Amino acid sequence: MSSQWMDPATPSTPPASPTTAAASTGPSREGHGPTSRATTRHRLVDLDAIRAFALLGIFLVNVQTFADPASLLGVPSPTDAAGTAAHALVAGLFMGKFYILFSFLFGYSFALLWQATARRAAAAGRPDDFAAVAMRRFAGLFVLGLAHGLLLFTGDILLTYALAGMLLLGLRYIGTRPARVTAGIIVGVIGAGMVGIAALMGLALSAPEFESILQGELAGTAELLSQPYAEFLIGMYPSTLASMVFVQGPIAFAAFLIGLSAAKDRWFERLTRRTLVRVALVGAAVGLPGAIATAWAYVGLHPLVGSTAAFGLAALTGPFLTAAYVAALLLLFRSGAGRRVRSALVPAGQMALSNYLGQSVVMVMVYTDYGLDLANRVHPFAALGICAGVFAVQLLLSAVWMRRFARGPVEGLLRALTYWQRPSWRRGAPGSEPGAAADG
Repeated sequence: MSSQWMDPATPSTPPASPTTAAASTGPSREGHGPTSRATTRHRLVDLDAIRAFALLGIFLVNVQTFADPASLLGVPSPTDAAGTAAHALVAGLFMGKFYILFSFLFGYSFALLWQATARRAAAAGRPDDFAAVAMRRFAGLFVLGLAHGLLLFTGDILLTYALAGMLLLGLRYIGTRPARVTAGIIVGVIGAGMVGIAALMGLALSAPEFESILQGELAGTAELLSQPYAEFLIGMYPSTLASMVFVQGPIAFAAFLIGLSAAKDRWFERLTRRTLVRVALVGAAVGLPGAIATAWAYVGLHPLVGSTAAFGLAALTGPFLTAAYVAALLLLFRSGAGRRVRSALVPAGQMALSNYLGQSVVMVMVYTDYGLDLANRVHPFAALGICAGVFAVQLLLSAVWMRRFARGPVEGLLRALTYWQRPSWRRGAPGSEPGAAADG
């Protein structure tokens, strides 16, 4: 571990560039000679593809709150056996798995932004201003997240990322081992705490007084469901923001730390097939039973108890299944067919922010009075099918866009704010190389 990561006296020293660092490691771990620049770029392209995969998983979870707004209150609308199966499938295999993957990639990209800023400063012959660059980026995410949460989707994660990112900025010199230990403690406390709260709620439900209080609270909140969607968003925002910041926020921050640690140790440059197979097997061995328990809690218990317990179980076991997903994808990408899958995913991952916001735009047009107003009128499995169709269109549009431009539409604006310059989407501009999502 390089001491530059932990010494606050060297604030202008970013993480080593994956390209130069990998080139300096000598023989590769796979025994195929030196780690080349092309190999490193492939690893960064892998990250873009994984980011698109995470985008799909987040979409499949988020659509539940559009198709059935009552699920936000912990009281999902009644459905048939197939609908219950769809809810169980999403809860077990997707809920709590993909936003932590997206958060991991955020932490990894934070390191890429750090090194990109250092390169730009060195090329311009000026001091490194990474703290100012990062703060402008987080300010942009904060504004985007606030607008997204109040106008489109109350479960926005961008504002939470902005706040957690500021904390990550202050802790960027943390060593890799302390980062991993801290992340583990955070996840353990939040996950176990939520399971404990669910258990206490389950015990309290047997008390008539608690049930009466609960029903009164739900009745008051449920009035929001009858309001126009714009008023629903404003009414729900304070409670959902608190949940995002104080419950999901710590989990996301823990994933930030793991992502930053991975970038410092150059995990993706050092992965071998044997390691990937081991991660996939161990992750599935722990994650799949956890997914079954999460799905059972979500659909088999009292809705409020079940959703709380499911979140806790997903927090505790979801990272293992997420690791298995990533390992399986990376193994797939090493095959001929897998490389074609990767190529299809990469453009969407390179403009993930635009696609994330675009998904919300489509969903409000389909499910709210902004458009077709189909909430509670689409079967849960059909809602998943709509997601798959929208994502397929996003893959196509992203490929068309990225053939002409260096970055997505929102990414270009955020990058302009990050580096305090005029927006540019043209090819050949700095940061247009594969895997440069952190650089905009």
